[in-house]
Amino acid sequence: MNQLFIGVWNHREKDGTISDKGGVFTDKNGNVMFNLQILNSLDKEYREEQIHVFPNELAKMGFQDNYYDDEETRKETLRNYLEKKIFIFKIDDSELDNLYAYDVREHIKNNDFSIDDTFEEIPIYLDNRTDSKELTNKLLAGETIRSHTVSMLSVEEDSISSFMLSKDEESNWILYEDVTAISTDGIGSIQYQKPDNNNPITLRKLNNASQLDNYYYDNGDSDYVEHNIMFVPTRYLRADRLEKFATRLTLLKEKDESEKIDKNQDPDLLFLDQFNEVLASSKYQLLLDDDDIVKLHTSIKSNLLTILAGLSGTGKSRILRAYAEALGMDKDSENRFKFISVKPSWQDDSDLLGFADTISNNYRPSDTGLVDTLIDAKRNSDQIYLIVLDEMNLSRIEYYFSQFLSVLERDSDERYLTLYSSYLEARLYNSSTYHAKILIPENVRFLGTMNIDESTFELSDKLIDRANIIELRTIPFYKLENMKLKKLKQKQGEDSWRKFQGDLLNYSSHGIKLDKRQLEFLWDLHEAINQALPNVGVSWRNVKLIEKFLNKLPSNYYEKIGKALDWQVSERILTKLRGTDTMLSNLISYDEKNEKVSGKIVDILDTYADLSAFEFSRELLLKKVRELVVNGYAR
Repeated sequence: MNQLFIGVWNHREKDGTISDKGGVFTDKNGNVMFNLQILNSLDKEYREEQIHVFPNELAKMGFQDNYYDDEETRKETLRNYLEKKIFIFKIDDSELDNLYAYDVREHIKNNDFSIDDTFEEIPIYLDNRTDSKELTNKLLAGETIRSHTVSMLSVEEDSISSFMLSKDEESNWILYEDVTAISTDGIGSIQYQKPDNNNPITLRKLNNASQLDNYYYDNGDSDYVEHNIMFVPTRYLRADRLEKFATRLTLLKEKDESEKIDKNQDPDLLFLDQFNEVLASSKYQLLLDDDDIVKLHTSIKSNLLTILAGLSGTGKSRILRAYAEALGMDKDSENRFKFISVKPSWQDDSDLLGFADTISNNYRPSDTGLVDTLIDAKRNSDQIYLIVLDEMNLSRIEYYFSQFLSVLERDSDERYLTLYSSYLEARLYNSSTYHAKILIPENVRFLGTMNIDESTFELSDKLIDRANIIELRTIPFYKLENMKLKKLKQKQGEDSWRKFQGDLLNYSSHGIKLDKRQLEFLWDLHEAINQALPNVGVSWRNVKLIEKFLNKLPSNYYEKIGKALDWQVSERILTKLRGTDTMLSNLISYDEKNEKVSGKIVDILDTYADLSAFEFSRELLLKKVRELVVNGYAR
């Protein structure tokens, strides 16, 4: 039997009595062994059975039986070993009167373990590139799901959990609630009931995956599967507890014609309409290129750090304020839009975060208010929080933002900032409010503005790699006359005004992945750049973030993937081309005869013209070539 079970040391003696020393005994050869008690909530068949764990399995787990000790001492050694352990295993039931466990894996009992706990065996579908989007499509279509995980579930449909797990493209755990298994071969395939209006499936996002260590156990049983099964105490799956650690995203059900998503239901398109109206209101009077508006919104959704760059006075800060208002933020949600002005004197992250005052034994948060905003964001995981660093390159970003740059690329459950050394936590009076480490929640986005002039610092490749840097296009001033100004308060009072919540950041109308041709293009680009500039190129991080950006584009840009790819290439990759004419001459140079840019980069763009016209990339290359001609150096 391949099904996985979870259990603990069974204290029951052969005569049925229970004692602190019960369930540990010796076999006919004098070797110590013990019995397991099954804790699977849905498997009634073996609940009351004694499951033997023979000495050979104990040896595989690393338990050492000292045969020089007397029998009672050896038993006591085993009891001490078992006391804090919980086990995941399979059962051999070929002899019904002699059930025994094999492939036993030990785990340390977690802090909240209760002797009264039973566990639900929740399947995790991650193998064969299965993700939550693919899983959702299969459920909606009523298709059979094929997975290595199926072999580790019960063969009885009514003993299969009504929950399942997968991950989305951002590595967030997605929990499916109210799924019903209707058939399984018990080997590699399973079919679930197709959701409809009467039997919808609820999709939830686990708020903080690091907290899972407090109440789940899993088994990585295969070399090619990250996890197979998650065992969750049934008490955590009750409605009152479930709401605390898993935010509801949506209801999954078959849509009839009246429910098909169109422009009037697509949250991206609804938000972009509202954003345009805020920009054009009498309060802001901002005129932006349509592509820049889409680029900004998609970047905020797909990237934790987005930076608006350009000339001073182009309205970068006002644009971000308008974006916050378009989300529905008002004066009552001031803490959700934190505006921080960067100071030239900032030298390290204590200027942004604060410090531990060991004289008064208190943590003193910075007057930026950033730490309190992060704490508030964690408490309100369904709301969007925007943190703006205005003129962020007035000081060296790598100094005061260094810790952030290191953690922003991590999975959402691992983005912890260190406020002070953990050994001080017991000494500080306010450590219950300000812990030694603080999480950057998934519902937080960092936004920056920067001017590019002689008063600011140049950006490092480390920052360019992790941020999406958008240089806004200038719209002719005379076009402002054509704007139809409307009072924003009037608009906010209309029924059509919406307040957008955290699920907008997760929304994707399509599941775009980079194809072979696009990956070949990025590789050729990398090789060309890396040969000329050994420490520069296209990193795996670049590839991942480009794909993430394309996947979060609004639905009306699905046919403009080539243009969006061009944006990312120019902003994430070609901005790294910096140096002297000698360093860059093979990559880009100015062809005076034909009055155009030439070089290896241009040749690659021409070779892959079927992917995009690369209008923005060519424009950026021309700008860099002009810098080389005039200054002898491109920055």
